[in-house]
Amino acid sequence: MEHFVSAANPILAMLGQIAAIVICLFMLIFVLLAVAFNVVMTFAMSWVCEKVDLIKMLRPTVESINKASESVSQGVAPTANENAIVRRVASLPANARAIDEKVQRSTDRTANAVIEFRARTVQVKTVVKAFLLPGLMRQKSPIPSGDGVLELKGPESWMVMGEGSPQRIEEAAASAGSTDSVS
Repeated sequence: MEHFVSAANPILAMLGQIAAIVICLFMLIFVLLAVAFNVVMTFAMSWVCEKVDLIKMLRPTVESINKASESVSQGVAPTANENAIVRRVASLPANARAIDEKVQRSTDRTANAVIEFRARTVQVKTVVKAFLLPGLMRQKSPIPSGDGVLELKGPESWMVMGEGSPQRIEEAAASAGSTDSVS
């Protein structure tokens, strides 16, 4: 009966055989890709296992370095029989502290020299003005009494005081009354 069905429609029989061959090729390609993927993953996992073993061997060294650096920060020097890497890493905080102190000293010296230079420059300018141009020397008020000047109103607060504020008027009246009584 099968022969009769395939003989009835030979085009359909041929398309069925072609479809079976295509499906078999796709299955073969899928199986080959799966095998290749498994082989690659096997090699990758063996490589990862080797690296994990290396990291496990490195862990005691890292722990000894951590202990040595903690002991140095507490002031205990590393022993001479420890690993050279451990001794070197343990000496880093002390070296860093020494470098920081040297930088701080040189920064302080530089700042003091700049301040001294500026002070001497202003001193020379003032002396030259005082001797050569005595008419130009005027006393400058430390805080001008213009509008919008920052004034200290207590130990912890700065306020912008306008010229027409009530407190400014009271201060001006008090200072005018004190200068009148002095004269």
